[in-house]
Amino acid sequence: MNGSNEALAVMPPYNAKRMATTRSQRLIVMSNRAPVRIVREARGERLEPTVGGVGTTFLRLLERNGGLWIAWSGGQRSPAPKLMPPGDPRFKIVFVPLGEQDISDYYHGMCNRGLWPLMHFMTPKCHFSTQQWSRYLRVNQAFARIACDEAEAGDLLWVQDFHLALVPHLVRQRRPDLPIGIFWHVPFPPEQLMRILPWREEFLYGMLGADVIGFHTQSYATHFLNCCHRILHLDVCHERGEVSVGGRQVHAAPFPLGIPADFFSNLAASPRVAGRAQRIRRSLGTQIMVLGVDRLDYTKGILERLLGFERFLERNPAWHRRVTLVLIAVPSRTKVSDYANLKRELDELVGHVVGRFSSEGWVPLRYLYTQFGAEELVAYYRAADVALLTPLRDGMNLVAKEFVASRIGDDGVLILSEFAGAAEELTEALQVNPYNADEIAERLRQAVEMAPAEKSMRMRTMRGKVQANNLERWSESFLAELIPEAGFAAGATEAVRA
Repeated sequence: MNGSNEALAVMPPYNAKRMATTRSQRLIVMSNRAPVRIVREARGERLEPTVGGVGTTFLRLLERNGGLWIAWSGGQRSPAPKLMPPGDPRFKIVFVPLGEQDISDYYHGMCNRGLWPLMHFMTPKCHFSTQQWSRYLRVNQAFARIACDEAEAGDLLWVQDFHLALVPHLVRQRRPDLPIGIFWHVPFPPEQLMRILPWREEFLYGMLGADVIGFHTQSYATHFLNCCHRILHLDVCHERGEVSVGGRQVHAAPFPLGIPADFFSNLAASPRVAGRAQRIRRSLGTQIMVLGVDRLDYTKGILERLLGFERFLERNPAWHRRVTLVLIAVPSRTKVSDYANLKRELDELVGHVVGRFSSEGWVPLRYLYTQFGAEELVAYYRAADVALLTPLRDGMNLVAKEFVASRIGDDGVLILSEFAGAAEELTEALQVNPYNADEIAERLRQAVEMAPAEKSMRMRTMRGKVQANNLERWSESFLAELIPEAGFAAGATEAVRA
């Protein structure tokens, strides 16, 4: 998955034990990107895992139940199908061939410059063209064709995210026997914004080919239901979350995405991570560490976060030389102009804040433009006193949940944008309007001055929620809704290990 909620930690390779099964029903997972990268070597090829978090759960499901994963390889090559795991095959990966023009128009064009900003309510950044839409349709047809050809009677299809919105309808046309679900890993816009998409009817009908459509929050499910009623003029029951279409009832409901919570808490408890966290704190030399972690994306509110931190420093001179913000920005979509412009603006603003407030050997801001592995990222989660996460719009925000799961001492403070899906679950966080620099500054002051007992109460409650609604619970609840008698199980979180 490469929607807005992909975990930033680079997870270790999946290595669960093989489990025997007599279940004939297979799971077919379909996503834009494959869970492995094919690396060429002198003696041939090897497979390298590329997924973490959500993708790891799908790998576990497929190893337990058999089936296949249909995805783009990430390049112009279309490798032959691969059996996974290589040494003990349990399922197959089938790669969808995409040419240079497909990648340009479908992925970089329609997905990244059209649908991505639309889904995040950022319509001024939307760029649409008929050529790109035609290519988007063509790629969705290619995915659907492979699914129809590969699926056996009784199989179940689980489509992932906005890249493949048309696939459910395209598959249903040929294979009405297949149960079909789609999960929306990004926000879903209200009807007034959805009308901006020139092909809004085709897009919505594409999604309605599914039996179950999952969203992170009830508000996003409600937006979808409103679109079906007001744009397509279909009968909708908001109480049951159902849309009547083609003699069928399509269920649209919230399934809040979780994380492998035990993985993060166990990693945070390891001596190596604890030692790394201590070294991070010593290197800063300040009393309070504030942490911001995101992909470098205009939806994440990184510039707004820095402006809020600047306002905090303006208003609270007593905290100078006592607080440092560590800003981790993970490179993302570097070939898209909007992202290159954001990188330039961020560099300039970082320089401005550092130049304005640095004094007597104290630098108020440490800026890291890189991607970390899971162990190092969790060390930063442990080292921080405050996590400052201010997306302008986010489907869920898994970083917030990763931070909470890593706070094994029930300490620390989470400041979270009210526009993140996670805000509906993590109500004990200090919620903030990311467009309001004054409010960000006030929440920072509140966080650094909060009493230990209040910190513990808030974090302990949030950790309980993250542990209860973990990644396995999410996948099992969705599949149970799609086809209750299937009995698919994701397995325990502890199965994710090096």
